[in-house]
Amino acid sequence: MNASSVNMKNSLPVLVIGGGVAGISAALDIANASRTVHLVEIGRSLGGQVAKLDKLYPTDHCAFCPLWTDIKRLREHPLITVHTSTEVKELGRIEGRLHAVLVRTPPVIDESRCVFCGRCQTTCPEGAAYPSGEHVYPPAYGIERSLCSECSACVTICPTGAIDFQRADETIALNIDHVIWASGFKEVDLTPLPEFGFGTHPDIMTSLSFEEWTAEGGINRGNITRKTTGTAPRNIAFIQCAGARDQRMLPYCSAVCCMHALKQAKWVKRRNPAIHSVIFYTDLRTVGRDYYEYARDEIGGSPIRLIRGRPSLIYPLPGGDGIAVKFENTVTQKRDIWKFDMVVLNGNLRSSLEWTDQEKLDSPALTEEGFVNPESDDTSRFSCGFSMEPADVAESAVQAASVAARVLLAKREG
Repeated sequence: MNASSVNMKNSLPVLVIGGGVAGISAALDIANASRTVHLVEIGRSLGGQVAKLDKLYPTDHCAFCPLWTDIKRLREHPLITVHTSTEVKELGRIEGRLHAVLVRTPPVIDESRCVFCGRCQTTCPEGAAYPSGEHVYPPAYGIERSLCSECSACVTICPTGAIDFQRADETIALNIDHVIWASGFKEVDLTPLPEFGFGTHPDIMTSLSFEEWTAEGGINRGNITRKTTGTAPRNIAFIQCAGARDQRMLPYCSAVCCMHALKQAKWVKRRNPAIHSVIFYTDLRTVGRDYYEYARDEIGGSPIRLIRGRPSLIYPLPGGDGIAVKFENTVTQKRDIWKFDMVVLNGNLRSSLEWTDQEKLDSPALTEEGFVNPESDDTSRFSCGFSMEPADVAESAVQAASVAARVLLAKREG
């Protein structure tokens, strides 16, 4: 046994916070180098936001197909312990060592015993039982506690005894060598920016809501329909930089939104060629990618239009039949108002790690926005994916590989 092997054997575990693409990639790389890993995910399932996407650019393949393979490898790896429904409550140093306290809130339905029979859903009088999403692995049912009266009808009917309302929280204390933040991203509420009209009409939705609404594995099975009427829209407006590059909310570019809108507009065209779509953009940030040219060539001659200009006002028309979009085309310098059946707001993405989390966890490696702090000299903590900066799937995986290498080198140098 060489010295490097001894160091690996005597190493403390690495803690990875976040079970999305970046966290999964980093955990697998580190574990494949014979290091023990604890991966913490606050949600019930792994995959993060990517598991909710319909398609991935630039390949336009199913978003979950490649992710499913990595999740299976992760769960079966002997050196990786996965903690779902778990939150990091404390993170600090004790006698010079990093120490973490995890608290797991077990779901009412034990995923390891659930056989996905659906009896709890058909039995529940309040409609509190629900199935996991199409792309969740392994599939299981859940209970929405806010709707549940705890009548125990589901407990009686469950064939495997997977349902238990009395499960107590579990506390896990760990001594660790390094922490990797891979907390992913979430959408910011756009209600404080009234010009976007968010919340005033069912057919004004965010890009992730639109993705879920139109997904092939979702409620509409890939059909493009209005929420208000259930019919196909005549036209759709995609609004870029909604909340982003805006000092009132998110001062930075969310990086993934131009590609996301191009992907969604292309799939709208594929599924219903009669729908007219317009993308309103500040500037197209697709440098180094050929997806824009590919999408433009594919939809050439179609009614899809790209207009440079951020709309100044979006509001429902009287009676709710249609949405007015007021804008200035900054190329022609002409102002206009167009009527749309649906509006998709894109850009309101930020790291899932809140500033309050940073204070609670005392993490000098993170800034107030949740991104990596370049001035921090704490080499035991690293960030990748949206915890570092806005990043798409491919970039998040690259960052995760880089962080995993830095963790392994840091140990060997130590």
